[in-house]
Amino acid sequence: YDVSPFTRRYASAALFTLACVYANTSLIASHCSGGILEALRRVLLNDPVDEARINAAEALFNLARNNAQGTVEIMGNHPKLLASLGHSVITDYSPDVRAYAARALEWLAADIHYPMACHGSLLKALTTASGWTKISCIAEAFKLQSTMNANRKHMVDHPGLLDSLAKLALLDGIDDEDVRVCAIYCIERLTNEPSTRGVMVKNEGIMTALTRAAFHAEYDDPSSDRPTAVLMKNALKNLAAHL
Repeated sequence: YDVSPFTRRYASAALFTLACVYANTSLIASHCSGGILEALRRVLLNDPVDEARINAAEALFNLARNNAQGTVEIMGNHPKLLASLGHSVITDYSPDVRAYAARALEWLAADIHYPMACHGSLLKALTTASGWTKISCIAEAFKLQSTMNANRKHMVDHPGLLDSLAKLALLDGIDDEDVRVCAIYCIERLTNEPSTRGVMVKNEGIMTALTRAAFHAEYDDPSSDRPTAVLMKNALKNLAAHL
């Protein structure tokens, strides 16, 4: 971690450029037993220069997007990296840092699944980052995770995750539709797994989101290409035996 802001800024810019190339990502992620990842993590969290933090976030995003030879697993297993991305999404005052960190988590969520050792860390990072809803990346990440049967029980059991999903599904701002729809898709997919239903039916936020989305006229437009009312009615049907 160099004391010169110019060194940090230009080095992080060079790394995000190198990470754009698929063949480089595994080498970058594994170099010096994660030394580059740690440097990027520290710049992302602590650097007072906005451009340096933006560059670090973009470098991590490019590494996650150009997953080669286990790059994503190396990133997921690096101590505190996923937590640092989640923290940056929710706390950094730069919208660019937040956006790149959120996009990195979305790409990581496409390739990190149970029983990988870092799956729990990913769920924790997504739960932390879900409070920022200016873009839909975190909701998309939850949706991606719910497509895999093996992930569903672990998602439902993860502390705070269902509450976060419910809050996303209950958003009602004019710019919240993409986030809300992703959350609704995720909730419906989670109810398709029988082992999740007993927990979900006891979650007040989830049940509120289900009933509001299923019966509110706004969601019941037959011409819509996003049939959220149908999804929520299916979810309620799945949970009916546990009510």
